[in-house]
Amino acid sequence: MDSIFNRDLDSTLQTLFSENIGQIFLIGPSKRLITSITNLLFTSIDPPSIRILSDGAIIKETTNDFITASYLSELSSTGLLELRTAEILPTNELLLTSNSLITIINAGNSTLTLTTPAQPLTEDVYTFYNNLWSQSIPFHIAAPPFSLVLDSLQSQFGTTLKSDFSTALFSLQKLPSTYDFLDEVALSLLIAARNQILLYDLSRWGEDIGIASRATFSRTKQLLEQLNLITTEAVPVNVGRPRLRLRLTHPLLETCPPENLLTTATELLPRNG
Repeated sequence: MDSIFNRDLDSTLQTLFSENIGQIFLIGPSKRLITSITNLLFTSIDPPSIRILSDGAIIKETTNDFITASYLSELSSTGLLELRTAEILPTNELLLTSNSLITIINAGNSTLTLTTPAQPLTEDVYTFYNNLWSQSIPFHIAAPPFSLVLDSLQSQFGTTLKSDFSTALFSLQKLPSTYDFLDEVALSLLIAARNQILLYDLSRWGEDIGIASRATFSRTKQLLEQLNLITTEAVPVNVGRPRLRLRLTHPLLETCPPENLLTTATELLPRNG
């Protein structure tokens, strides 16, 4: 007999992960479900492997968030997660396991999960989507793996900058959309300015690691200068043009906790009117 559980999505996922049910097949997930299951996978001690078959537009929207994208990249690189796109997907989100089919029904602020135990119907559904999986297109995640970003920061710039960046990074997800120009590139520039790093060194690191091009770092640096959040000073070199050292413009940006850096920056922005 089918069982209906009225519970929030995170509780459903926690239960699945705790049951050690092996591989999970995620079909037609929303951005919220991909983000939730990615965060849970990344922080679990003994996570299952997951196949995600999703709409391409939803994947692109989800991977616009740097943290989620870098988590997905990390999980993909370790073999825990595979990500593909398809056009034929169900109306409701589905979670397929070795012993059940779970349909996720979103009803306003509530999430209703309908669990169907293993039976010929669920086996047919699994076979259908497994065949669809074999015909679907792998999705390339452009973001670098999360651990690679942090390890490379420490290797090139030291423990303090790595710690500041990793602490401040999660505040990106809490910023209102009004401040979407304060992205991972802007954050790395602010953190670099807090540690008085050369723009050349930071932009070379960012391009090599796959965060953004040097041109993007340069444009974002100019924007932050226009907003009076950072400034630069010329540093002579033996050959060629002077390099630019990044500096913050306000003492509050230098002394606030790293997790408050972006919030403090928004409070210092010029107000219209």
